[in-house]
Amino acid sequence: MRYVIIILLSFTTLFCAPAYNAPRVFKQADGTEFTARPNGNHHLNWIEDQNGEILKYNAKNGNFEYAIIDKNDLKASGVRYKKNTAKKSISKEKRKIKKIEKKQLKELMKKRKGVRFK
Repeated sequence: MRYVIIILLSFTTLFCAPAYNAPRVFKQADGTEFTARPNGNHHLNWIEDQNGEILKYNAKNGNFEYAIIDKNDLKASGVRYKKNTAKKSISKEKRKIKKIEKKQLKELMKKRKGVRFK
């Protein structure tokens, strides 16, 4: 019995690894591609583009969107991410979204670690 518990605990820790934080190419629903880094762990995860924008995947429409913090959770905002580097090309919808800082993500991660999921 003791060995079974040890084996189960070791399998549990194997699945609790942080995200592989190397640049990857992601594809939007329309086929456009962009490079970003996955971040986070099993409690909270996101991707970050080269300009430091925090993005979440929206499974409903198959696009990566700018992330927002809502009720201690990181969610897709509904504003599709577009790979633009020019400040003038930022859409009106994006200007309404407040940029998420690294400090906010660290606080959110701490809060989420204490939450038990059903």
